[in-house]
Amino acid sequence: MKPFREAEGYAGDLQTAYDYYRNYSARAGTRFLHAYLAEIAAITANLQVIHVSRHGWRQLPIRRYPRYAIFYKELPDFWLLGGIVPAMRDPDQILVKLLIRELGGD
Repeated sequence: MKPFREAEGYAGDLQTAYDYYRNYSARAGTRFLHAYLAEIAAITANLQVIHVSRHGWRQLPIRRYPRYAIFYKELPDFWLLGGIVPAMRDPDQILVKLLIRELGGD
């Protein structure tokens, strides 16, 4: 199996999403992290769990927290975790962000 790598900025996305829910309560932040970890486990257990979009990215909404989605993509040598992005954003804006990250910038 190919390894996973986080794009530059991915950890910041996770922190932003956590902070969003943490602002409601510490418990909400903790529940969000548990839901995020469950989705990461689902991805690693079955990489094909989500179909590839026409742009090559897979988008997995975080259950119980669908405001955010995990975007990941298969590259020749590894799986790239591209971002944890508010799914309600403009799709073109999301794709630009992911493309920049895929190319190694942020």
